[in-house]
Order: sequence, then structure tokens, then C-alpha cells
Amino acid sequence: MMKKLVLVLFVLCSTIIFAQKKKNQKIEKVGDLFEITIYYDNGEIMQHGFLTKEDKLHASWESYYDDGSRKCIATYNYGEKVGTWFYWDKIKKTKVIYDNNKIISVEETNLEK
Repeated sequence: MMKKLVLVLFVLCSTIIFAQKKKNQKIEKVGDLFEITIYYDNGEIMQHGFLTKEDKLHASWESYYDDGSRKCIATYNYGEKVGTWFYWDKIKKTKVIYDNNKIISVEETNLEK
């Protein structure tokens, strides 16, 4: 009896958690990729980008703070970091250039005036 109760509670909790995760994300198939948009509870976009069917990040990926301001713009090539990435915080913008998952250069710009 106790094992059945634990199993029922586990299934119920898993279903609730899964439903909550689904509420805050949108997945659409676009060609061979999946376009993913994940939202904060306040409705602002948290992350937006593309996944392969093998669950590797691919092409553009963007992250945002909960106030809607941009946090990061990134590019992946089947899970590897490539190209120019930009990161923002309150006081600086950082430009990082990647090639085959390796950092080639980093440049910071102060945003405070």
C-alpha cells in the first residue's frame, strides 16, 4: 500500500512539474531544427534559439534578463561555440570571438557614462 501511495505521489508531482515547464516554453519545428522560446513567469522571453534533433544548440541563441533587456547573443554550430558573441550587464558589454569552442579574443566596453 505504501509503495503504491509513493508511486502515485511521484507521478502526480512529476506531472505537475512537467506541466509547469511546458507552460513557460514554446517549441516549433523549423526544417530540421526546433525553435525554442523559454519565458519568465512575468511573460518576458528568457531564451530563444534553435536545437538539433540530437539536442545540440545550433545557429543563433539569445538570452534576456527578466526585464526584457538583452543578456547575450550567441552562435552555435552543432553544440560548438563559434563566431562573435555579445554579453551585456549593467556596466559593460563584452565581445567574445569563438572558433571551434575556443576563445580567440575578448573585448570589453564600459557602458557607464
